[in-house]
Amino acid sequence: MKQKIPGILFLLAMPLSVLLYIKVEALSGSEILGLFSAVALYVVVALVIALFFNSKDRT
Repeated sequence: MKQKIPGILFLLAMPLSVLLYIKVEALSGSEILGLFSAVALYVVVALVIALFFNSKDRT
């Protein structure tokens, strides 16, 4: 199950980034700021996956 969690996190990040883009663009009026926030969400998810799930097998 632990091997499936990174994929699930990226699948959840897709619709969340779209929602984040729509909300930020509507509130700020800036399309670039919305795009930046959506990309930043992917970077944060990738960093979380790299920090918590990138371990070497010690068998």
